[in-house]
Amino acid sequence: MRSPDLHQLRVFVAIVDAGGFSAAAPRLGLTQSTVSTHLRRLEAELGTVLIDRSGNSLRLTTAGESLLGYARQILALTEAALDQLARLSTKPVTGTLTIGGTTTSGERILPERLQSFLQRYPDVTLALSVSNTADTVRQVLDGSLALALVGDDVDKALLISRPVGTEQQIVIVSGSHPLAGQRVEPGDLRGTSVLVREPGSSTRRYQERLYAEWRIPRSTISSMASTSAITNAVAAGLGISCLPRVAVRDALASGRVAQLHLDPAPPDRPVTVIRNRDRPLSQLEELFLAHLERAATGPETSTGGGTGFQGSTSPLG
Repeated sequence: MRSPDLHQLRVFVAIVDAGGFSAAAPRLGLTQSTVSTHLRRLEAELGTVLIDRSGNSLRLTTAGESLLGYARQILALTEAALDQLARLSTKPVTGTLTIGGTTTSGERILPERLQSFLQRYPDVTLALSVSNTADTVRQVLDGSLALALVGDDVDKALLISRPVGTEQQIVIVSGSHPLAGQRVEPGDLRGTSVLVREPGSSTRRYQERLYAEWRIPRSTISSMASTSAITNAVAAGLGISCLPRVAVRDALASGRVAQLHLDPAPPDRPVTVIRNRDRPLSQLEELFLAHLERAATGPETSTGGGTGFQGSTSPLG
């Protein structure tokens, strides 16, 4: 019997806390099939079934009930150990945290995570690099960056990655567009200019796959080097685009752009933290990685209360 790793335990606890596979997937930043795969591997390594999927509802087996309490303790103790190591230091946690992010992650997601981290460790200084996915991955591989927040579309062969959230994607048009706020089909956008990110951006690859699926008749594609440039261009009536909601929320609130409800709707994108497989992390970097994972999985490290899982009617994936 092999010992399970922490990530497998996090997935198991998330399934229980969320009440099923489909509800746990967005909390973990994973697809439902990946969540199912992690649980199957955990059960295979332990040599026992943890969750009974035979009926219309999910139920913990006796082994699952037994493991759940220990899993919560292990995850909580891991967090406590990292925190205590920092507190036992003869000096406060100091140093420079060098971290990177793609445009949306670096400008919209990381600042909030860094702010809460610095509340706990106020003597830490920051060096934040923001660029497209290709440049960010290169910096992680050459050791310039210890950690980076990116989209899901990266080559993971030389990287270790962990899901830390999801980004909701929406289609936007100018606030004065005659179809603003309406539900439309691709044919309604005949001849529309579609705005995408520059080559090297994982957002561009996501956008291209989406637009290929929509097959907007006689559309043209133009590229721009930043999300803010695309947002401004859309506001000026130069075309439509699909971007993270968090990146355009100010423009939406001001009415400069409006959401367009296109069928099929764009799927959410996972956000992952990556690091070089061959580069060990410093104590400061380990602390921030744990901080990101706690923010993403919240209830997984809870140590008290019932699960509400027994008798759940959550459908299987």
